[in-house]
Amino acid sequence: MEILKEIIEILSKLKSLQNFQVDKFLFQENSDSFGLSIKGETLAEVNEESIFVVGSDVAKKIFQTNGSSVSNSVSIGRIENFFEALKGSLVRLNHLGISYSCVNIEKEIVEIKKSLLGTNFKLYEEPTDSADQRWFFVGNLENWENPLFEIVLTESEAKICTQWIPHFQIDLDTNLSIKELESLTDKYLKTNFFDWKLDIPNYGVVMAMGELLIINGTKVFLGLGTNIRRTKKHREKILKLV
Repeated sequence: MEILKEIIEILSKLKSLQNFQVDKFLFQENSDSFGLSIKGETLAEVNEESIFVVGSDVAKKIFQTNGSSVSNSVSIGRIENFFEALKGSLVRLNHLGISYSCVNIEKEIVEIKKSLLGTNFKLYEEPTDSADQRWFFVGNLENWENPLFEIVLTESEAKICTQWIPHFQIDLDTNLSIKELESLTDKYLKTNFFDWKLDIPNYGVVMAMGELLIINGTKVFLGLGTNIRRTKKHREKILKLV
């Protein structure tokens, strides 16, 4: 599928930076497959045919059609140049993730947890006030620096396609301020790249997200954490075991 090829190419540019905190988790099996592994156990895999999370195929959950209508695309050359400019300020791969709608969130959770049986991975939830949207993370938090796989679920009788749903996400931690990140994204990606910022009152912007491309309604987003993002606190104090 065209969008999977695009995701693989973006991951290959990230991998080419040879960042230790990325390389020890993100591995390339061959030219058309990337995996996310924790202590030798595969958390997620992306290849040209599908996306797997702990062995479960989740591709159909975020794909609208099998076509290749591309819009609002940031070229791979610009993405590569941005990664190169970010190289010295890249702290870690925070997570990969997907967002999609489902008929019943509770039933979806049951299926996710079934796929984790017999593995060292667990399901965590970030508390939210929303009744119809919940944020989950799959992973192994024996070490808080391990990357996670995020699954954002929106409950709906019909399949939803909005600015944010469905999507695939790559999220990175950096040691830069939001102003420094805005300067880099303006220069290398596109002007006013960020579509959303997590701005905490009396604290500041801890992360921001922008869209890299859309193919038939499925988006690919890049999330960037700032130098005041508290990943350790998020993992140890905020996420709750499901």
